[in-house]
Amino acid sequence: MDELLSCILNNERSSIPELCARLHTSKDMLLARLEMYERLGYVKRVVESSDGCSGSCSGCSGCGENKLSLVPGVYWIKGERIS
Repeated sequence: MDELLSCILNNERSSIPELCARLHTSKDMLLARLEMYERLGYVKRVVESSDGCSGSCSGCSGCGENKLSLVPGVYWIKGERIS
């Protein structure tokens, strides 16, 4: 199995900086691989923040100018195609 998928399987959730450090790779290379694996169903992106914001602002009018201070955390977890 791919080292990236192994890292995600062995952790409850993994952030981009954590995965970059573990795999000694650039953020751009890692994101490209994660997006490919997400399309294939091997990983899933989870967006969370302490205020309940999902980070998808379509139709949202709650943040206003404070949006820059409310950057949600993005984590990657095991997808449905991995048992």
